[in-house]
Amino acid sequence: MTISPVPGFDSIIDQERPLRALRTLLSHGTIPHALLFTGIEGVGKRSAAVAFAMACNCRSPLGTDPCGACSACRRIAADTHPDMLRVGPSGTQIKIDQIRELCRTLGMKPYEARVRVAIIADAHRMNAAAGNALLKMLEEPPAGTVLILTALQAADLLPTVVSRCRHFRFKPIAREPLAGMLEKVYGFPAAE
Repeated sequence: MTISPVPGFDSIIDQERPLRALRTLLSHGTIPHALLFTGIEGVGKRSAAVAFAMACNCRSPLGTDPCGACSACRRIAADTHPDMLRVGPSGTQIKIDQIRELCRTLGMKPYEARVRVAIIADAHRMNAAAGNALLKMLEEPPAGTVLILTALQAADLLPTVVSRCRHFRFKPIAREPLAGMLEKVYGFPAAE
């Protein structure tokens, strides 16, 4: 859930712990090749993945946060950056052909990004063949590539996939921060 038109870490509410850990990775330059974001729908996993991709490639970073204004940030936010790849379910599941195509694309040199980012949304919907195809990429990732998987819970993925990812848990948003966001962004009165 975001509260600004341009995704950034500050637009994600009530997720201080995973965001602090992501900012620490960025500030130390210790970005793992694979991240797993888990939590219920609507807590900011995908927004955090996009913000992380922006921060990795921002031309004018504000500390560890993306500026949101440079061409790389704008294109990643608009999903038009050639080195920002997204995979999601085709129908009810993510199929092996989608993962094979992703692996083929990641094997090529990036067009312009410092860090090529691939987001696999709803990774828990990968069929077994797709999960096994992803394992090879996770075992031997190309340099300068980060894979971000989002899922409801780690238990829904192959254990071998989970073991190769740095895991970040996103908690349900508490009532007060959610109410504050609804007031600020949508103008709802506090009583509602």
